Amino acid sequence: MARLASSASDLWARLPEAARATLPLWFASRVAVALLSLAAARVAVEGAMGKVPTFTELWDRWDVGLFTKVAHYGYVSPRYSDKTEVDFPAFPLAIRLVHFVVPNWIIAGLIVVFLAGAVASAAIWRLAADDGGPAAGRAAVLAMIFAPYAVFLFAGYSEALFLAFASTSWLAARRERWWLAGALAACATGTRVTGIPLWCGLVVLYVVERRRIGAPVLARPALSLALPPLPVFGFLWYLHGKTGEWNAYTAAMREGWHRWVDWPWSGWSTTWGSAFPGADGSTTFTWFWRAELLAVVLGVVVTIALLYSRRWAEATFVGTATLLMAATNYYASGVRTMLVAFPVYLLFARLAARFPRAAPAYLWLSGPVMAVFVVAFTQGRWVD
Repeated sequence: MARLASSASDLWARLPEAARATLPLWFASRVAVALLSLAAARVAVEGAMGKVPTFTELWDRWDVGLFTKVAHYGYVSPRYSDKTEVDFPAFPLAIRLVHFVVPNWIIAGLIVVFLAGAVASAAIWRLAADDGGPAAGRAAVLAMIFAPYAVFLFAGYSEALFLAFASTSWLAARRERWWLAGALAACATGTRVTGIPLWCGLVVLYVVERRRIGAPVLARPALSLALPPLPVFGFLWYLHGKTGEWNAYTAAMREGWHRWVDWPWSGWSTTWGSAFPGADGSTTFTWFWRAELLAVVLGVVVTIALLYSRRWAEATFVGTATLLMAATNYYASGVRTMLVAFPVYLLFARLAARFPRAAPAYLWLSGPVMAVFVVAFTQGRWVD
């Protein structure tokens, strides 16, 4: 037993500083979310003979089923009619890999998310700590864990995997390891369409970093920036093979979700009408639409703040992501876009260093909202 404890201690000591700083916090927060979902399920059961949902039933909600369908049956399968072509393939592939070891599809997805979130936490800690020390790293990770919509960093959604690839890609780029950065960014673009804004940010980061060290911009490392778009083209090519259409992605978005590219002000007008329909038109989705409007506003404000602080690459990532989520006929999934926009957490860490009361205020305000959304999601209420 003593030898086993010694080995565990040695293994822990060999982990990178960022992992040692964030793993306990990430694990504890996951346990807290799991316990909250189970406790809420028992409280919500009606009557003495009410059936308490199992843990997997609680977390098998909304798009979780879509990702597991793709993982299980693939795209354009006769076994289901959902337009899953709008979901990029990296997360379903990760679920399928874990499923070789874990028989339950829902648990397999949760494991992928847990591991990806641990990686993202460590990378975000390192990015923030490089600028402001360990306290800044902790503030950034807490901002992510207690984000209002952080339920999607527990549920079987693609956000955690994207965040892991995106943050580690950015970290590799800061270390001038451009081929690794390009490869990780390619994994990110294979996970979510938000990988395209990430790629734009990496291009700017490359130019800024090369000029900072006095190295030529047009050099061999620049070729690494050709990697991130490849999964997007590969996915479109794959869908063409399955459907015979090059526009299968946009067609699925239009047919399945009635969404298409439009001017941002047109989407704002449509979403505003749903968010503020008047007393007679209010529905359970009213606050959902308001959150989408707020996500776009937040994206604009953060982009301006990053530009003001001369964080050109981070501003490019957040600004392009904001434009991408706004340039549709109505706003949707914007809150999840901001959830994976890690420069928001880095900005929060810098602000927390200047204004010490900012971090506690954020936690006290955002934490309860996050808890409410965990309960709502696991009870089958629409969150986003």
